[in-house]
Amino acid sequence: MATLERPRIEQRTPEDLVRDVQRGVVRIPQFQRGFKWEAGDVVKLFDSILRGFPIGNLLLWRRPAPAQVLHVGPLTIEAPELDSALWVVDGQQRITSLVGALIAAHTATDLRFRVHLDLDTGEFHTAGTRQQPPNAWIPVSFLLDTATLLRWMRENGEWLSDDQLKLADLAAKAIREYQIPTYVVTTDDEKPLLDIFTRMNNAGKRLTKAEIFQALHSQTAGDAPMTLAAIGRGPADLGFGAFDDQLVLRCVLAYRGGDIFRTDFADEFESAEEQAETFGALAANLRDVVAFLRGVAEIPHVKLLPYSNVVPVLVRFVRLHGAPEGRAATLLRRWVWRAAVAGTRARGQSVADMRGQISAVKRSDPVAAASALLERVPADTRFTAELDKVHFNQAMAKINVLCLWSAEPREPATGTPVDIARLLDEGSPLRPIFEGTEPALAGTIANRVIAAQGPAATLRKELAAASPEVAESHLLDRTAQTLLAGPSPAAFLERRAAALTAAFERHVDRMAEWGARDGRSIADLLRTG
Repeated sequence: MATLERPRIEQRTPEDLVRDVQRGVVRIPQFQRGFKWEAGDVVKLFDSILRGFPIGNLLLWRRPAPAQVLHVGPLTIEAPELDSALWVVDGQQRITSLVGALIAAHTATDLRFRVHLDLDTGEFHTAGTRQQPPNAWIPVSFLLDTATLLRWMRENGEWLSDDQLKLADLAAKAIREYQIPTYVVTTDDEKPLLDIFTRMNNAGKRLTKAEIFQALHSQTAGDAPMTLAAIGRGPADLGFGAFDDQLVLRCVLAYRGGDIFRTDFADEFESAEEQAETFGALAANLRDVVAFLRGVAEIPHVKLLPYSNVVPVLVRFVRLHGAPEGRAATLLRRWVWRAAVAGTRARGQSVADMRGQISAVKRSDPVAAASALLERVPADTRFTAELDKVHFNQAMAKINVLCLWSAEPREPATGTPVDIARLLDEGSPLRPIFEGTEPALAGTIANRVIAAQGPAATLRKELAAASPEVAESHLLDRTAQTLLAGPSPAAFLERRAAALTAAFERHVDRMAEWGARDGRSIADLLRTG
């Protein structure tokens, strides 16, 4: 029977945390893409400690830990195997901030950990690696150790005032003696731990479901823990971009079956082996999903998915029916595009819609499953281009970019194919042809191409002089090139807007195949008839 000792309530100081992290006693699960706090969050944390404000409780889980290499903020630690380690369930951001800054504020390359105390004002700041901090700024890593602080005071004694020395002593004492309430749970059952965790996070900025899931499960796979972030990086290795943890969590739950919005993760896996098997199989599953989205649906990157809910639905499809191919792949492509357009009309897709889609793929064969998905989308919807949508928080803007991408754009300067994955990783792949908001169409997709960033004037010259092949890859005909080199931006934009409208509607119609016969192909019906 599972046992739970009454949680111990202890008081830990920042110095205690530094010591335990350096010894490998504290183990921090890899939430999302690691440390998420911004520099401002870390500064506020140290300001709260100096002022004696509460910074919240910590929740630690006492359990064995393997020998492994730990990465805690800017630190790399060779941690030994321990029978009694302390796994952080709640408090990762605070522990990483405190320990990272208190050890490496003067050496870290990450701005967030380069925390300094201004001895003139009593305020904390961060200093970039190329920034020379003012003399009165002392790294917080010099405040934790008395010998280090005294040495710094001696080296700078010629200019330090009595008030500055007094503030440095006060801050060092506040940091060393600050007490952090810490709950230490000893149990071989995750259920009571999750209950404590949930109750501790009922107020304030609650952790996401993905963070809760990861806190409970990231540390259970031994020396090389499988995490949501690790799975999410798999599509990035394929050039499709990384999946965030919320999307990966939905994929995990879709792969395993049941409600993809469930929140009770305590009993999700019976063992570390089951988790590792699931995560490994899901990674392979996602490779098939990405291959379909890129090769059949012609969506080259996750950031261009009008709605990301198609990914867990496709995960469930692949889990039940294997990689999409043949007639099933054709029907799924229609579903992806019809659902995207329908979603722009309905301004999104509901939780009920997503649950229904997951259930729909549970059919006897892949064609039936894809047909069931198509039945959930209005068959008579038609696409009308909306060129004013250019911001990536809009699904229609992503559809517009996908339509531009369908022309296989080339870099105007070199004629080489555009690397859209790189452009998306750097920000927006859209480059304006004319700067500003005039004329009227300047704010629309007609005034943009997919290309590497650079001056608009240079881009205009390159496009006007481009070969027919390069110009056509940006949906420019010879007349448009001539207008681009002329005195009237409005005339050029009007012509390109008309060209884009026609091209966009043709592409979406080709992908969605409105009015086409869905279900089994005529050949299949004849064979089975």
